[in-house]
Formats: sequence, C-alpha cells, structure tokens
Amino acid sequence: MLLEVRNLVKEFGGVVANADISLEIERGMTVGLIGPNGAGKTTLFNCIAGYYKPTGGKVFFGGKEITGWPAHQVAKIGIARTFQGMKIMPNLTVEENVMVGAFCRTRDRQIAKKKAQEILEGLNLVQEINIYPTELPIATQKRIELGRALATNPQLLMLDEIAAGLNPIETKEIIQVLKRMKEERDLTLFLTEHVMEFVMTISEVVTVMAAGRKIAEGPPKEVAKQERVIEAYLGKRYAKGQ
Repeated sequence: MLLEVRNLVKEFGGVVANADISLEIERGMTVGLIGPNGAGKTTLFNCIAGYYKPTGGKVFFGGKEITGWPAHQVAKIGIARTFQGMKIMPNLTVEENVMVGAFCRTRDRQIAKKKAQEILEGLNLVQEINIYPTELPIATQKRIELGRALATNPQLLMLDEIAAGLNPIETKEIIQVLKRMKEERDLTLFLTEHVMEFVMTISEVVTVMAAGRKIAEGPPKEVAKQERVIEAYLGKRYAKGQ
C-alpha cells in the first residue's frame, strides 16, 4: 500500500473539516476525490501533503508514518501536489518555475536546469521555456505547475482541480498528458476535481466526501449510481447519463 489514511480528523476551532476519514491507495492507481464545495477535500490533501497537521488519526506512506510531517519533508519522501489556486511564480521564467521543484532533490543549478528541460520537453513546453508564465494561457500555466511537481520526482502526485478553467479540448489534452506521465514515470495519481468528465474518465476508484465525511468509494460507474452520492453531489441529471 503506497498511501494509507487512518481515521483522520482535522478541526479548525470548533469546525470539523475532516471527520474520521480513512482511505487506501495502492501503488500505480489513479484515485479521484469528489464532493461539493466545503466537503473537506482540499483540507484532506493539505493534511496528507504536510500543509496542515491533523487533529487526530494517522497518515502512512510506503508503510511509514508521516502524520504531521512538514511539507518539505513530505515532498522529499515522494509526495508532490498541485494547488487549486495555482502557485505560479510570475517573476521566474517557465524553466525557472520548474527548476524550483528540481531543487527538492539537488542544490546544483545545472542538474536542476537539465531536469526542468527534460520535463518541459515531455509536456510540450520547450518553446515556452524562457517566457514568463503570466504571458501564457491558463491551460499552459496548469502544465507549468504540473511540471514543477513532477520535477520533485514524486511517487504520489496529488492534483487539486488541475482541469478547473479548461475547455473540453484542453481537458482531454490534460487527461492524455497525465496518462502518459503516469506510465512513463511510474506515478500514482490522487486527484480532486469538479469536472466530472475528467475525474470519471481518468480514475479507477472514486472516493466521495460530503460535510467532512467519506460517504462512498468504488469504481466510478458504481459510485455515480449510489443514491446518497446523487443527493449529495452529482444530481439526478448526471446519474441518468451514466
């Protein structure tokens, strides 16, 4: 088991954002996490990736407990994440943005530069290498953030709404990019997304959260038919289309 979350709880004052969440992700899988706004999905991501310290419960990675580890240590053991609100650095070029991720593994600028160039080639961003990210479309900026995460050499790649703001063609393209990168780099993917066509197409297993709790888990088509999932999130129109 690559990632295991046991009975995780995260409270902010008197508000429970995550309540007794447990899940397992096997190496090589693609797992989707869905639910309405405020369900606690990003909070769960932050607890796993080291941006929040859980109030209770445990997180294991590769059999080793990492509960409450800071983000930089979590990154070094092989967990990388992208953010719903992109963390693009506007004063750095595309290449330099990706190099930031590579510095997780090396202090040598030339090694980091070579790593960044390799990843940008794989993401079809070679022509944009010396451009500043804010001059580029949002779909390209999403790939830059993906590239920075890949530069840390992760085993588990966590994607927070990577398809948000993309049109249908761009969404199909990012799906193909992720599938290819997963295969080439032996990645495990854990993603949260509101674009159902995206998450249901790419995921082998889908976990559903609502009001801070896990309410369902299973193959996408089976989960989409569960009444509590329909009521909490998908709606009857989506369910009828499955």
